[in-house]
Amino acid sequence: MSTVLSPAPARSGRGSIRQFLNLGLHPATRAPLLDTNLLTPSAFCGDCAHSVLKQHRDGEGRLKCGLLPRGSRGLRGPDLRDTTPACTKYSTPAPPQPGA
Repeated sequence: MSTVLSPAPARSGRGSIRQFLNLGLHPATRAPLLDTNLLTPSAFCGDCAHSVLKQHRDGEGRLKCGLLPRGSRGLRGPDLRDTTPACTKYSTPAPPQPGA
C-alpha cells in the first residue's frame, strides 16, 4: 500500500514570497508592486518610510512592514529584505531635521 503525499500549504516562507512577487503583489501588504519589472525596480522596501526593523531575542534584526498590524504573536507579516521590490504604498522617508 502506498501513501500519496500532498504538498504542504504555502506559508510565509520563501516560496510564498516568490509566488506573491510573481503575481505582481507585495508579500506583506498584498498591494500591487510599484513596478512590474522585478529585475530593475525603482524602489525597495529597505528605503521605505514604512519599514520597521524588529529586534529578535537572538539579537538579529528582521525587516518588517510597519503598515501591518501586530498579530497575536507580535509579528508583522513575513521577513522582508532591503531589496524586496516596493508596493504602491511606498513612501519616501522624511529628511532628517537639522539639529535633531
